[in-house]
Amino acid sequence: MKQIRLLLALSIILLLQDFSYGQQVFERRAVTVSNLGISYTNVGVIGRSNVNSQPVGLPSMAFPRDSGTEHLFEAGIWLGAQVQGDTRVSTSSVTRAGGYSEAAAGFEFTNDGSLILERSSLPDSPNFAPSAVSHQDLISEFSDRRTVRNNQPVPGHENPLYADVRMETYNWNFGFTEGISIIRYDITNNSQIHSGQAGGFVWEEFYFSLYSNMVVRNVNTTIETGSAFFNKNGMGWLDDFYAFYVFDRGSTDEPRINTHAANAILGSEYRGVDFHPRNAEAVQAAGLPVPEVSPDFWLFSAGTGAFSRPNNDLQRYERQTGIWPQSLLPEGDNRTLDDFRFALRNDGFTSNGNYIQSNTIGPFPEVEPGETVTIYVAFVAAAMPEQFQGVVPGNEPNVDNVDNEDSRANLVESIDWAYRLYDGQENEDGTRTRFLVPEPPAVPIMRVELDAGIASVYWDDRAEFSVDPVSGEQDFAGYRLYRSKLGDDLEGIITQSAQMIREWDLPESGAGFGTGFDEIRLDQPVTFEGDPTEYRYRFDVTGMLSGWQYLFAVTAFDEGEENSPPLESSVNANAVRVFPGTAPNENFSSNDPEYKVGVYPNPYRVNAAWDGGSSFTRKIMFYNLPQRAEIRVYTLAGEIVAKLQHDSETYIGDTRWFRDFSSSNRILPGGEHAWDLLSEANQNLATGLYLYTVRDRDSGHVQRGRFALIK
Repeated sequence: MKQIRLLLALSIILLLQDFSYGQQVFERRAVTVSNLGISYTNVGVIGRSNVNSQPVGLPSMAFPRDSGTEHLFEAGIWLGAQVQGDTRVSTSSVTRAGGYSEAAAGFEFTNDGSLILERSSLPDSPNFAPSAVSHQDLISEFSDRRTVRNNQPVPGHENPLYADVRMETYNWNFGFTEGISIIRYDITNNSQIHSGQAGGFVWEEFYFSLYSNMVVRNVNTTIETGSAFFNKNGMGWLDDFYAFYVFDRGSTDEPRINTHAANAILGSEYRGVDFHPRNAEAVQAAGLPVPEVSPDFWLFSAGTGAFSRPNNDLQRYERQTGIWPQSLLPEGDNRTLDDFRFALRNDGFTSNGNYIQSNTIGPFPEVEPGETVTIYVAFVAAAMPEQFQGVVPGNEPNVDNVDNEDSRANLVESIDWAYRLYDGQENEDGTRTRFLVPEPPAVPIMRVELDAGIASVYWDDRAEFSVDPVSGEQDFAGYRLYRSKLGDDLEGIITQSAQMIREWDLPESGAGFGTGFDEIRLDQPVTFEGDPTEYRYRFDVTGMLSGWQYLFAVTAFDEGEENSPPLESSVNANAVRVFPGTAPNENFSSNDPEYKVGVYPNPYRVNAAWDGGSSFTRKIMFYNLPQRAEIRVYTLAGEIVAKLQHDSETYIGDTRWFRDFSSSNRILPGGEHAWDLLSEANQNLATGLYLYTVRDRDSGHVQRGRFALIK
């Protein structure tokens, strides 16, 4: 009877423990303010593990954003320490084929029903908050303290650290931060509150690890799934930056963007000092041991020796405390660090590159109950310079043709900017204001209006009144107009390769050509219905080809500083995708040939120049449509092949082509509608002649036509 009462009491305690912290609510949000589309959750998991099998939805770690080029399966934190002689490690992500699952072992952090908080330092953002650090802060709180979830014990998580974590991610739309996302982790030992042990307990020999499974593949173009999607990686370690990086070593994805992605541990705040080996002198002066920041790698498929996978708390802590690969080599194994680095860079060519990564800082000698350790990390991505685009790694003994000091130049520059943001500015009293750096002027508000063959670009003048937060001066110098080339969308580089087509600047700034603004300044500001912005500049871009996608952007740049070039706002901060073509046909009932509905290209030959690489990414365009229309396509026998509904007020493209090669910030002319040449049953059409009708849904008037499909 006594044992029954004890079991009943224990069950009640477990139930209370499950519900006393509130019901967990899972949420994931993506960064949208920069060109790095990385997703964060409110349980400490980073990325979206099913992005390769379900490309529609939030990105995992896409760069350029909306390109389909992904760089992450999943990531999370590991916290390890000695607690009263016991080894404890709490993990928010581990090696698992399906990625995050609330019920799976290793996903040990939960929330109390709190959703992700978003705030912004941009005054015109709906999430504006004076407390914001960046242009898009994503903030979540979670804890490892719950050992029971949904009335079931969390597998392998009987002894938590009782760590409460606040995760803040910082993202900016500056030109130099396009591929940077910085995370701040505030990790508090709250064992005195939650453990049930009076006064709590000390975390001794505490380590922090950023676990990640980074991968570089294009989810829109690859046909590989499962493990074959992840085993083409090459990777390396940048000693000077405490960062490891990945690149595409072995895939044949076409089109492809050659990129690098990385993560770095930037620093930590511990007992009044920046606790990091790059700050060794100050750490030692504070009477603390200098920590190590070290990498670790293992194979997803378990592996052996130096590449063996840790599977429990004891093994994970041993990996945190050891130095890879030396601490894992059996006696008599004389392979050097260079041998292992060679394997990491090159195994992806033979489809053996499915390596997991861990970046660790520690030990923190002890963390007292109630004490908080703050750690900063960065995820970074960058396209390789132009001379490395289009290069496919071959079967060389070493992959120097796409991974060398020159190819990593953009990545290194971005990682350096992450450190500069973290370091911020030193104050007169010796303290430091993090993330305070010279900034470019504010991003101009831009609008594009379409006419036949013309894109009229409008923008406002708010950038001219920007005050640099470091110098305290208005240092605006000028504007630049960017436009992409035809076909950049299909190559996946439209957000990376837009070229400057015009520049205007203040003659007295000395930062440009002294052109002035007379060519573009309007006599009176222009406004548009439903848009309160007063646009003071306009430039018309002519010679636009109907049906093609162009990216347009206007940036603002400053005067620069001594020994440093001008800073420029991001090309992607206000970029829009523009599709020139015919406006809504207000004379649809006219017999004038000028207002005749048509199709282009006609005849359509597979594949048209703008098509993607599959039968699902083809498109033809109907033009000269009325504002609201119904389009029907028939075989010569009169069988209906497809039925399309068009509304110029809401239509922005609804075929897979737009999903794979465009983004939601696109502008269509209103009188055109794309069709993917698939039947209502999603079947490809046969070669032949097809008929179509277009009915004005307001007037009932009908026009007819035909087009040819040639395979």
